[in-house]
Amino acid sequence: MKKVFFYGAISLDGFLSSEDDNLKWLFDTELNPNYSIADFEDRVDTVVMGNMTYKGTQKLLGSDSMFPGKEKIIFSRSQTGPIAGDGQYVSGDPLPVIKALRSGNGKNIWIVGGGSIVTKLVKNDLIDEFWIQIAPVIIGTGKRLFEENTYEKRFKLVGTKRIGELAEIHLKRL
Repeated sequence: MKKVFFYGAISLDGFLSSEDDNLKWLFDTELNPNYSIADFEDRVDTVVMGNMTYKGTQKLLGSDSMFPGKEKIIFSRSQTGPIAGDGQYVSGDPLPVIKALRSGNGKNIWIVGGGSIVTKLVKNDLIDEFWIQIAPVIIGTGKRLFEENTYEKRFKLVGTKRIGELAEIHLKRL
């Protein structure tokens, strides 16, 4: 069975982005120029994200390909159909989509963003591991990685790493 991973950055106060989906605070954060996520990316063949994360990432990449060679599943309330470069828009509850992906063959699944997606998956014990990079900035308001909800979960700390100004924690579901 495939595993489900979250890999992404948040502000010190727990936000994925500002209210208007701005990620400038993250791109103003100094990274280690030698750091690469290639080893992580080699472990996954499917990338799942919300439409706002998809559009924001597309905007930043410009003409560069987004996650080449990986299937992309984009959750959207308004878009439907295929997307360029091996992907598709889906709508509705992420639980059956993720459960179906998990039971398939191949590599693992990467949840890139979307607090509401993460919330549903955490609540239903469907994220196996987290790699969360914490930026040393407080943005005050925005879209949280972990939305308020009725869940309490404990994880095992696997490790920590410094990536320039980012502090990364690696956690596994118990």
